[in-house]
Amino acid sequence: MMTGLFWLHTFAINPLGFSAQDELLNACYFFNTLIALVFFFLLLFVSKQDPSILGWVFLLTSGIKFFLFFTLIYPSFQIEGLLPKQEFLTFFIPYVAAMALEIDQLIRILNR
Repeated sequence: MMTGLFWLHTFAINPLGFSAQDELLNACYFFNTLIALVFFFLLLFVSKQDPSILGWVFLLTSGIKFFLFFTLIYPSFQIEGLLPKQEFLTFFIPYVAAMALEIDQLIRILNR
């Protein structure tokens, strides 16, 4: 899903009048996909150990994701000097997609 969204995002940027920041867009998709996978496996592990704390673990991982974004990726946004709309589209589209996948998987784990 993330790969398809990446290609759609890449092709949709130019008609909207934004220049494609390939390195930054790649970094955002890679970051969100990787962190979603790591946190998904963490949620699976926690669900086997103590499923009653899954909600707290999910909230904690969401906070860690934002912290990592602001320390690792956001400085690149500042260097590039992107417009606020472009910053939003570059980071939050992959973020929301990864978060939706995480929430979907969390619901599936909790329904078991």
